[in-house]
Amino acid sequence: MRKSMGKIAMILGLAVGLTACGAGQSAQPSSGTASGGQPAAGGGSQPVEIRLGGGFSSEEPLWLMQVNPSLTPNQGKSYTLNITQFRANADRLNAYQANQIDVASIGQGATLVAASQGIPLKVIASVIKETPGKGFNTMFMALKDSGINSMADVKGKVIGIPDFKSPTDMWARAAIRSAGMDPDKDVKYAIIPIPSMAEAVKSKKIDIGMFPQPFGATALKAGEFKEVFNAKTGVQADEDFLSMMVNPEFLKNNEQAVKDFLSDYVAALKYYNENGTEARKLLIEKQKVKAEPDVYINLTDNNRSTDGKVDPEGWKAVQEILLQEKWIDKPVDLNAIIDMSYLPK
Repeated sequence: MRKSMGKIAMILGLAVGLTACGAGQSAQPSSGTASGGQPAAGGGSQPVEIRLGGGFSSEEPLWLMQVNPSLTPNQGKSYTLNITQFRANADRLNAYQANQIDVASIGQGATLVAASQGIPLKVIASVIKETPGKGFNTMFMALKDSGINSMADVKGKVIGIPDFKSPTDMWARAAIRSAGMDPDKDVKYAIIPIPSMAEAVKSKKIDIGMFPQPFGATALKAGEFKEVFNAKTGVQADEDFLSMMVNPEFLKNNEQAVKDFLSDYVAALKYYNENGTEARKLLIEKQKVKAEPDVYINLTDNNRSTDGKVDPEGWKAVQEILLQEKWIDKPVDLNAIIDMSYLPK
């Protein structure tokens, strides 16, 4: 049965879960000084420190900004980038509320839950998407000899997810509903860290596990697993699975620095979209990612925005699902929290 958890932590789970990716900053909040009131660079003033809380997966354009400064002409001039990695959305949100980070790369659903609870934030960019029929979609896989061949075979089975009331939980529940089953009665769930998911399936602790990249590619290469359903089986919306949110006060005090940061981010995003194989090779060489090189370098990535913009229609669709699941009590004013005006024109 589903566990009861704290008010925020109950709802804010892993964005993509732990992965083999990311070897840069500590997983704990930075101890640097707060930068919310620091003026933007110019006239001899110091660059604004942007303290960004991220995760361990799917943030390649941000990692490229660290390992390939040639992509970021404004970095070191109007701003500096300090990335701290966190295990889960809840950890990032706690650091955000404690003014230990200014920007967070965080799950779309987690952002909506935070906004619904009155936490001040602005959504300023997309990081990675889950798009129907385009790019990689996070897979839920079983062993090839398990006898689980379709959604009809899922009834009564145990599904591994990284956290309750997380985007991954939403995907599983939506898929179950799409097959005419009750996600609270017809299946069971187990909390399994992503790095342990394959072993949990192989040892039959669970029947079906959730595999983001690069774990999906690794599992398929091993030849023991098959896909049963994926993130888009029940959620036919273009999700901004991870997006960037910023503290509105920091945004107000450092408008030009944020614009310059986003200009560089979009440049890194464009480079990654056009040179994914070379970019992933560089991240392996610089030890920003710890994964099997041939799998990671050549994997099929999720869809990503071409210009950093989020999809408002996708946000409406995800919000409707969260309302149906009663994870939020009332709609969030999306026009009040989404602000794409800081992205380059």
